[in-house]
Amino acid sequence: MMMASGPELLNEAELRHWKSHAMVELLLKFMDTAMKTDDTVETLARIEALNAVTYEDYRQARKKLAEKNAAG
Repeated sequence: MMMASGPELLNEAELRHWKSHAMVELLLKFMDTAMKTDDTVETLARIEALNAVTYEDYRQARKKLAEKNAAG
């Protein structure tokens, strides 16, 4: 698969997996309660931000988190 498509496809798959997981966590937050107007606005803003994340953003965030965990 990697030889036919290159590492970009694997990067895209990893990013899509992370975005899917983040979206499920976001929606589960409101699963058992009625959403208020403020909740809807917050959710839509978070969905827009989530959709805007690129693989490079994701990779840099993971690197910073790993450095933070290693430091203490």
